[in-house]
Amino acid sequence: MDREDNIYRKNLNELDLTGLGELCANVARNVFANSKQSATAHVLRMEWVRLILDRLMNGDKTEAKESLKKRMGEFLAGVPSWMLSGA
Repeated sequence: MDREDNIYRKNLNELDLTGLGELCANVARNVFANSKQSATAHVLRMEWVRLILDRLMNGDKTEAKESLKKRMGEFLAGVPSWMLSGA
């Protein structure tokens, strides 16, 4: 892991769910991600989309949001930073 990776990983904790969801989408679409990374990223992002829709329909879901944010951060911390760019 290089210096840029360490700096980037510290910022994962500071991102909101939208930012984490976008990074998960980038990993899911990345052609170099292995099938497990891609599938996990897709599942986490879809859970985020469902949470947003549910919140719009039924009100705030703070506990669910915090749980998802933690799991997204943990997953993304284990993914190489070059996969997160969406390139």
